Amino acid sequence: MIERLGDLLVPEPLGDDRFRLANTTGGWARLFGGQVVAQALAAATATVGEDRLVNSFHAYFLRAGVRGTPTECAVERERDGAGFSNRRIVSSQNGKPILTMIASWHTGEQGPSRDELPVPEAGPPEDYQSYQDIPSEAAALERGSPFDILEVRPVVGGMMAPSERVNAPGRTLLWVRFRDGHDASPAMARTMIAYASDLLMIGTALQPHREDMRGGQPVVASVDHAVRFHAAPDVSDWTLFEQHSDWAGEGRTLIRGAMFRRDGTRICSISQEGLLRL
Repeated sequence: MIERLGDLLVPEPLGDDRFRLANTTGGWARLFGGQVVAQALAAATATVGEDRLVNSFHAYFLRAGVRGTPTECAVERERDGAGFSNRRIVSSQNGKPILTMIASWHTGEQGPSRDELPVPEAGPPEDYQSYQDIPSEAAALERGSPFDILEVRPVVGGMMAPSERVNAPGRTLLWVRFRDGHDASPAMARTMIAYASDLLMIGTALQPHREDMRGGQPVVASVDHAVRFHAAPDVSDWTLFEQHSDWAGEGRTLIRGAMFRRDGTRICSISQEGLLRL
């Protein structure tokens, strides 16, 4: 159960750039991958000056995180330059690494500006029903989630189109809102976006393979996860999260995504490689 997401993202200093972070005890046996990523980012952010914000990170998942066991993060200060800082992080439980990450922070500068990625067509979040209210999809989230989630689906005859159990395009469009994002600092807002950036990504990659999975059990896991930030998030309001998976093969799959503020500004770009076995 998560009463406040921020409680999981505040690192306890242990000295020598090592930090401990608490984990939830209930729910699934594994830690949510976004939580592992966000905790590593939170630990590293504690070693960076307040004049700069994270602009990108690339993480590799090594082992499944275990609930109820604190995570320890060891941060290596690779560089602190005039405009950029770079860190390397190893997150561990019970002495075994569960994640490695490299990350970059930037002071922010003036420069040419453009964004050629079209904003997905979606009505306002008030138009859609809650993802948790769809019985066939309810297992995707556990009670106590720090999110409110609205799945964007076509409306036919005044009714939301149902999910099909047959192959479907590898695309997902969601409105996501944090339940406790109103007082987040700029650095915490980006860490919270990092937490949400892993949300339902593997599920998107499974949609084109539903018929392949009939009568079997897919083996899926996130292998690596990268996020590049482009603009300040507004975690007090709804965020539009677009995902698409356009490749699978050799037991792996690729998922890409982007998050947008309600006004259409792109917050970040996301890419993830996942394990996909039958």
